[in-house]
Amino acid sequence: MVQKVMSLLHETSPYERFLAEGTGFDPQGRGADHPVFAREISRLSPELIIEVGTWTGASALHMARVARGLGLTTEIVCVDSFLGDVEHWTLPRRRSELRLEFGYPQIYRQFLANVVHAGLEEIITPFPCTSARAARILDREGVRCDIAYLDAGHEYRDVMTDIQDYWALVRDGGVLIGSGFRADRPGVRTAAREFGAAIGQDPEVDGDRWVLRKE
Repeated sequence: MVQKVMSLLHETSPYERFLAEGTGFDPQGRGADHPVFAREISRLSPELIIEVGTWTGASALHMARVARGLGLTTEIVCVDSFLGDVEHWTLPRRRSELRLEFGYPQIYRQFLANVVHAGLEEIITPFPCTSARAARILDREGVRCDIAYLDAGHEYRDVMTDIQDYWALVRDGGVLIGSGFRADRPGVRTAAREFGAAIGQDPEVDGDRWVLRKE
């Protein structure tokens, strides 16, 4: 990419006047430091990573640190509505994670604060948008990535839509990494296997992460 996606999406940096002092550092995310990230970043030296489903940014922060440690100039675009998944609204034990204020989630504020506290504003680009709409916008702008990482919705229809949308944005030679390949996420496993079969691949499974390669 000649132009950073940050400048395509934002006239001024979202971090420019954001005050992080009132919000502590609190990234959340199971398996955010899974070895698949370092392995693929080291292998591909990516110019652009698109993460779909960011939450408070734990995995994005990890990938940014890996890229910086390798001396790369990687940009990570974080796509998320920051409004929560079905489970956050339907399961009482998950609702507190939304950090509701006047009935509206405050996850985006926590995400921005985490990036600022980590000093990774030059690497991580926020894109507060639904995954489907973001994919259309990025495609219209001609954006292509080396790695797409999917960890948004976990129901079959949502996962399959994200796979199809973001596979189209992966450059030849790049990879699509997904999360949630486990027994309690049957929609994820079915979608990954069905799409893999359609392109003649079996997903490479490592724990609950899975990979498809765009050879």
